[in-house]
Amino acid sequence: MTTRTRQLLSRLVTILAALSAALLLAPAGAYAQQADDGATFAAPPFQLPVPCGERWTTSTHSGHASQFMVDMISVSGATWGTPALASAAGTVVTSTFFADAGNTIVVDHGGGWVTRYLHLASRAVGVGAAVSQGQQIGAVGNTGSATTGAHLHFEQRLNGAVVQAAVNGHAIPVTWSYNQHFETSNNCGGGTPGRYWVDTFADAPGHATPGGARTGTLLRGTNYVYCRVWGPLVQVGGDYNHWWLKTDLDSGNPWQNQWVSAYYLSRWGNDQAKDNNGNDIRDCT
Repeated sequence: MTTRTRQLLSRLVTILAALSAALLLAPAGAYAQQADDGATFAAPPFQLPVPCGERWTTSTHSGHASQFMVDMISVSGATWGTPALASAAGTVVTSTFFADAGNTIVVDHGGGWVTRYLHLASRAVGVGAAVSQGQQIGAVGNTGSATTGAHLHFEQRLNGAVVQAAVNGHAIPVTWSYNQHFETSNNCGGGTPGRYWVDTFADAPGHATPGGARTGTLLRGTNYVYCRVWGPLVQVGGDYNHWWLKTDLDSGNPWQNQWVSAYYLSRWGNDQAKDNNGNDIRDCT
């Protein structure tokens, strides 16, 4: 074999080796991605599972099976009774009571992603329900033996394993006590059609029509309303409001589709009717 032939064969071997490495390394990920296109494992656009604009502090503790399990309490209002919202759209696969976890909701988001909500005071959805992001699935509580105070235990899981929870595009850092880290909810998508989340500073009397007969009470805290109309003035001292909000009361007969004055809104001033995110509540039609 001539020297030139040996050089050509050596170059050919080098080229084949490089080609083989390229086939083994570069395309493998692309082929895997292509094969998974029908069942992507990309994380859904998770949001904090509490009403828009609320500020909560998060923590974990040594009793958790995973450090990535998140406990949450409110720093902008009462924790107990606050609506627990779907962190992302999905299907309810568990809605039950466990001795340790209390009232529990589990939502399957597809692609191996699941969220869990524990210790709820109440559950608002059953197994098989399709929920949209921001839809109320229960109320934050203190049920079950594995809790010592009102809080929301929240988990994100991928293929059965607890992963570090991420909301609004960022990871929730692991901290071991409250008031080291805070999150403000951007779960503002109005996941339940036609509902706006608002905070009220006091129990508000409910009326059959704006300013009409008393029918019940909307309790102080975070509530939803449907729409607004301009109506009779409600004024106490220098604070006043002409807007009336259509909502469902916490007590009364009837309690659905009743009216409360926007005077009771915590966040806004005279003759304003906005949700917790600063959006004008739509006019009733």
